[in-house]
Amino acid sequence: MWTNKLKGALVTSRQPKAMDAVLKGCQQIMQEHGSGQTEAFYHRMLEIYLYDRGIPCLKEVDCFTMAGAVPVLVGRIDLEVDHTIILELKIGSKIQGKHLQQVRKYAHARKATGMNVQVAAVICFTDHETVEIQQLLKA
Repeated sequence: MWTNKLKGALVTSRQPKAMDAVLKGCQQIMQEHGSGQTEAFYHRMLEIYLYDRGIPCLKEVDCFTMAGAVPVLVGRIDLEVDHTIILELKIGSKIQGKHLQQVRKYAHARKATGMNVQVAAVICFTDHETVEIQQLLKA
């Protein structure tokens, strides 16, 4: 139907803007507040940053896979942005393999349920006053 095509076009056209805002927001949060904050702090600050720019996001999204007809919880996605982006936030010295595996698992499960995942990324607010971002999927 034409409305589905229009909705898909709108979501796709906003996605680069949304991911650009995520990247800028992370940098700004680190510049203003530095390292040493909790994951919950960075999570909330990014959520507010996106909200202030009119970019929709959901926090702590339950992520399921199906075992036959039974839904099985895979985990909770930290932030789902603009219906197309999955973000996992971390604090520490660097992104680790287990963090990438976690976001990969979430992206696979969400795609299987029909979400148009265009970007899946791990964001690490490091103890070196920097933000490390690794995108597994890119639009």
